[in-house]
Amino acid sequence: MFFIILFKIKKNIYFYFKTIFIVFFIISLPIFIEIFSFPLNKGSSKFSSSENFSAIIVLSGGIYKDINDKWYPSSNSIKRAILGNNLAKKLKIPLIILGGQTISGGPAESFVVSNFIDNNNIILEHRSKNTYQSVVNLEKILLENALNKKDNFIVVTSKIHNLRTALTFRSQNYKIKVYNYSSSNRLNFKKFIPNSKSFILFNNSLYEYYGIIKYFLLGYIKI
Repeated sequence: MFFIILFKIKKNIYFYFKTIFIVFFIISLPIFIEIFSFPLNKGSSKFSSSENFSAIIVLSGGIYKDINDKWYPSSNSIKRAILGNNLAKKLKIPLIILGGQTISGGPAESFVVSNFIDNNNIILEHRSKNTYQSVVNLEKILLENALNKKDNFIVVTSKIHNLRTALTFRSQNYKIKVYNYSSSNRLNFKKFIPNSKSFILFNNSLYEYYGIIKYFLLGYIKI
C-alpha cells in the first residue's frame, strides 16, 4: 500500500487494494491465527506426577523498566515462572530459571524473575541471551548442583514457543517434557470476528517460524 501511494501506481489499483484488504482481514481473524500458530504449539508432552523429575526448568521471557528505574518481569516471564514454581512445589523439586542480560545495562532476566517468586529452592542461570544459549549453558548449572542432563526435566515456556524449545533441548540430548498447556477452546462465532490482537499474535508467530528456520540453518536444532 505504501509503494502504491508513493509511486502513484494507478494501473490495477483497485485489484491491489482489494487484495491488501483481504489479506489484512484474514490475518485479523482469530481462527486464522489459531491455524497459523498450531504447529508452533507442538513439542509439548503430558506428564504424570508419579513420574520422577529432577527439576522444573523455566525460560524467562523478557523484562522491562518502569519510570522509577525499577526492573520487572514481563507478563510472559511472570506467567511462566509462577506456573513453574507451582509445579516445583507440588513435585518438591528445584526450580531452575534460565535467562541472562538481554537489555544493555539491565540485569539478568533470571535475577529479576526470581525476585517475584516465593521459593527457597531456586537455581539461576544468568549468562544466556537466547533459547539456544540457555540450553547450552544449562549443562554447567546442572553439574554444579549435582544434576545431569540425562535426568528427566519439565520445561516451562510460552505455548507458542513450545516447538522451538523442544527441538533445541532434544537436539542437545536432554530428556525433557515441555509443559503441555491444556486448551478447551471450542469453535465459536467470536473466532470469526476481526480482532486487532490477531496482528500481534501473527507477528509473534512469524518470529517463531523465523527462529526455527534460523536455528536449523545454524545447526542449533536437528529435525
